[in-house]
Amino acid sequence: MKTRKFLGLLPVLLLIGLTACGSQTTPSPVPGNGVTLTPYSTETATPTITPTSLSAPTPTPAPTLTPTPNVITLTGNETFWTLAAKNGVSVAEIEAANPTLNKYSLMAGMKVVIPPPSAEGTQQAPTPTALPVLVHDPVCSPSLTGGLYCFAMVENNQTLMLQSVSGQFTITDSQSGEVQVQPALLPLDHLPVGNDLPLYAYFPPPVASSYQVTLQLFSALPDDGSNSSYLPLTIDTSNVEISSDGLSAAVTGSVSSASAASRFDLAAVAYDSAGNVVAVRQLENKNGLTAGASVDFKLYVYSIAGKIDHVSLFGEAAQPD
Repeated sequence: MKTRKFLGLLPVLLLIGLTACGSQTTPSPVPGNGVTLTPYSTETATPTITPTSLSAPTPTPAPTLTPTPNVITLTGNETFWTLAAKNGVSVAEIEAANPTLNKYSLMAGMKVVIPPPSAEGTQQAPTPTALPVLVHDPVCSPSLTGGLYCFAMVENNQTLMLQSVSGQFTITDSQSGEVQVQPALLPLDHLPVGNDLPLYAYFPPPVASSYQVTLQLFSALPDDGSNSSYLPLTIDTSNVEISSDGLSAAVTGSVSSASAASRFDLAAVAYDSAGNVVAVRQLENKNGLTAGASVDFKLYVYSIAGKIDHVSLFGEAAQPD
């Protein structure tokens, strides 16, 4: 009986099993959370070939000719100031070219290097505006060697002493228009109130036979004495002996200062009978002065144009450093 019941249930179990197997389905894939990538193409720059330029060879500049300095032998009557004025250079340039020479101890036989002057026609850079001092017309006289000496009197008509008085002479050829320039120098560093001194220059040959001369004043600065080493100098001229031909003069005398001085400078200016400057001579003394004491001097001046009628002396001293 049990066997029959089991056999009777067998078709039912098989049916249930087949039904269960038929109802199973394959799970669908679940979309993920990743970002969907959209493909794109990137443009890649095509490399370009830069041609190498063949540079033309750089030309070698022609060598610049440097003027040769002039070496002169002193005769015993020169100073750095007269050498500078005669050769168209500054005292500072001569000092730089002769570092072993003492400008206050020059003697006959010494050799001095004169540097070449600046390029012709090159004007000096103006210094601060000059005070409106009285400047007389320049007067020039030819030298025996074919050069030209030029003078122009400068008068201090201001209420203060002047310092750093300088300028420039210009010579213009009347026919060709060629221009020559030379620095105009004063024989002393200062120009007291009411005094006058000549600006001076020398033009080396050749110089045009027909020319026009002008003077430009570059600087004339006031000096109230607050920052200056200037000391007034008392000059006692004992004798001025003019030669028989009038072309030279010997001046003797003494100088003194109320205060001690480290050095003193003298300037002798010779004039003809018409009052024109015919000679300038500077004397520098670095031996100094004792307060109240006097020092004797003797100097010579030589005319460059005409006979000497009279000689005037000017001077200044400097305080000790």
